[in-house]
Amino acid sequence: MDQRTRLTAYYLLIVVSVLSGFVVLYNYGMATWEGRPQPLYRSIEVVVQTVTTVGYGGDAPWSSPQMNYLVSLMALSGLVLIFAALPVLVVPLFEDAFRSSASSSVRGIDDHVILCNYGPREEVLIDELTERGVEYVIIEDDREAADHLYTSGYTVIFGDPESDVTLRSARLEYADALIANVDDETNPSVLLSAREINPDVRTVSLTEDPNTADYHRYAGADHVLSPKQILGKQLAGKAVGTFDPEAIEAVEIDEDFDIAEFPLQSGSELIGQTIADSGVFERTGAAIIGVWIRGTFHSPPPPEARFDARSVLVATGSEAELDQLKEMTLSEGRHWRGDVVVAGMGVVGRTVATALSSTVFEYTTIDLVDGPAVDVVGDATERDVLREAGIVDAGTIVLTLADDTAAIYATFAIRELNPGIETIVRANEHENVSKLYRAGADYVLSLAAVSGRMLASIVLDEEILSPGTQLKLIRTTAPGAVGESLADADIRNRTGCTVVAVERNGSVVTNPGASFVIEAGDELVVAGIDENISRFQAQFV
Repeated sequence: MDQRTRLTAYYLLIVVSVLSGFVVLYNYGMATWEGRPQPLYRSIEVVVQTVTTVGYGGDAPWSSPQMNYLVSLMALSGLVLIFAALPVLVVPLFEDAFRSSASSSVRGIDDHVILCNYGPREEVLIDELTERGVEYVIIEDDREAADHLYTSGYTVIFGDPESDVTLRSARLEYADALIANVDDETNPSVLLSAREINPDVRTVSLTEDPNTADYHRYAGADHVLSPKQILGKQLAGKAVGTFDPEAIEAVEIDEDFDIAEFPLQSGSELIGQTIADSGVFERTGAAIIGVWIRGTFHSPPPPEARFDARSVLVATGSEAELDQLKEMTLSEGRHWRGDVVVAGMGVVGRTVATALSSTVFEYTTIDLVDGPAVDVVGDATERDVLREAGIVDAGTIVLTLADDTAAIYATFAIRELNPGIETIVRANEHENVSKLYRAGADYVLSLAAVSGRMLASIVLDEEILSPGTQLKLIRTTAPGAVGESLADADIRNRTGCTVVAVERNGSVVTNPGASFVIEAGDELVVAGIDENISRFQAQFV
C-alpha cells in the first residue's frame, strides 16, 4: 500500500471514528441532558448535518450547556475534517486530472511488470499484458518520451531505471517481474539495483550482443534473451528451406506431428491454384490450416483464394507429409549452389551467415562497413551493389537491414533486378510487415514480434510454442468451450484460430475433427496470429 492509499485509509478511519463518537454522545445527551430521547437514526442525521455545516436539523436550540458545548465541538471538528480532506483527497485528484506530464512514482499497483525502456518489442508485450489484465509500469529516463507515453495512455513514470529510488517508486517491492532493455551496458546495473530491492522478483534482460549474456546472468538475470540471434537463425532456416525440402523450420506439436510455414516460390506448381484444386491433402496428407496472402493471414483460407508467389502456406502433418508439401512449394528450376545473398551483417546477418556456413550452400554478404565476413561493401538499396553481389543470378536474398524503410526500398530494387528471387526479410517493427509484403517480400519476420512473444511467454508463464514464426501457437485450456464440439464452438470462424491438437490424459489428439468434444482439463494447441489468439482467449479462456 503506497503513501497516498495509506493516508486516504487513515483519513476515512478517522472520519468514521469521529462521527460514530459524536452520534453516541449526541444520542446520550439528548436523552440525559435535554430530556428528549430520540431514535439513533435521528442523532446520525443531526451529527452529519452539523459536521458538514449544512445545518442543525430540528433539535436546536439546546437548553443544557453540555449539549451546546458538544454541538460547537462538532461544528469545529467538521471544519477540521473538511480542510484535512483537501491535501489528502481533493488536491491529488485535481493534480491527476490536470497533469499532462509523467509522474515520478506510481501508486496502488501490485503484481505488475516493470518495463525499463519502451520500444516496439515492449509494445507487443504490453498488448499481451493488457489482454490478460496484467498491470505494468514503464520507466522512461527521457522526459519528453515519458510525457508522450503518459498522454498516450500508458502507465509510465519518469526516472533513471538504474536508480534505487526510481525502482522503489515503480513499486518494485511488489512487482512480479522486471524487464531490463536499456542497453547491454546498462541492463546489468539495473539488475543489480533490482536484486538489492527485491531479491525474489523475476528478471529478464535483453542483449544485442549474445557474447555479453553471461554478464547479465552474473548481475542476477533469471532469463537472458538475444532476439536478434534467434531471428537470424529463423531467417537462415527459411533460406535453407528454400533449397532443401527436408530443412523445414517446423514446430513440433507431438511426436511426428508438426506445424510449419511454407513460402511459395515463383514457378511452384501450386501457383494459381486454390486449396481444392491443388489436392494438397490427398497428395501429401498435410492439412493447410491457413494462408498468408500479401501479409494478411486467412484462417480458414478463402475457398476462392488462389495461391501466388507471395503466398505463405501454414500446414500441419507428419515430417514426411510436410516434406512432400515442401516439394510442391519449390520452383522446379531452383538453384542449388551459390544462390544466397545476405544483406546486412549486424547480429542478425552474422547469425544467418553462420547458420549458412554449416550447410552446403554458398552465400555472398553485403554491408556498408568492410570486414572479414563482408564480400561486397556498399548500400543494399543500390542496384550496382546488388548486381556486384550476384543478385541477378541468385535464388534467395535475406535482407537483415536495421532500418525498415531501407528494407522496403531494397525489396523494390531486388524485385526489379530479379523478379523470381526468393526474398526473406527482417522487419524491425511489426507494423511494417504488411508494407514489406506489398513491396514484394516472400517472407517477413518481425523482430518486435519475436521479442515480445518471448517476453510474454516468460512473464505470463505461458507456453508459446512459436516465438520465431509469423504464426503464434499457444497451449491452453478453454473453459468457455467445455462440453461443445469444435463445430458447435465454431472457434475457427469466430476467432480465426485453428485447434491443431488436444492433449487429454497424457495423450495427444492431432488434427481433431469437427465432432471432437472439448472436455474439462483438455489442453488445446491453438494456432493463429496475435489478434486472433487474443480473440480466442477473450471468448474461451
